[in-house]
Amino acid sequence: MFNEQEDLCSHGEIYLNVAGTIITRTGMDEEWGISESALALLRTLDKEYICDIENEEGLILHGCGTMLMLGCPISIHWTINHIGENVSLKDFVKVISTNQKAIYYEGLHIELNENEYRKQIVSFALQAKELFNKSSEKIISNEFERSMYTDFWTEYDYLLNKYK
Repeated sequence: MFNEQEDLCSHGEIYLNVAGTIITRTGMDEEWGISESALALLRTLDKEYICDIENEEGLILHGCGTMLMLGCPISIHWTINHIGENVSLKDFVKVISTNQKAIYYEGLHIELNENEYRKQIVSFALQAKELFNKSSEKIISNEFERSMYTDFWTEYDYLLNKYK
């Protein structure tokens, strides 16, 4: 049975619309790891990400792993390239099962100003943090999980403060 106090992540639905293509939204019966996804996206504000569903965790994460950001192939990936003052997003793939079954969004590509990209990611990360802060106080059962939890939020807060 699910115990919110022992779950170190926040879960829920995410709305992802890229150039009019809705990849995930409310009502699709999909639950995502919201705080994990926000950190993954914050990391892309100054780094590129190459879509590689076999070797990378993804950017929108399901959260079915037992630890923060570990172990679940269900995710949404895309390539992020920083080009001057713009950001290019392409190669969108949604992995929908643990056996790597995926939906490929062929030809979906968008380029936007880096400031607009940053605003969108920071807004999502602020909402994710607010949602997490409203959840029950967490019960962390061992030192390894406590260390991972602390490292996760230290990095999250650092990146959020750096870019907001």
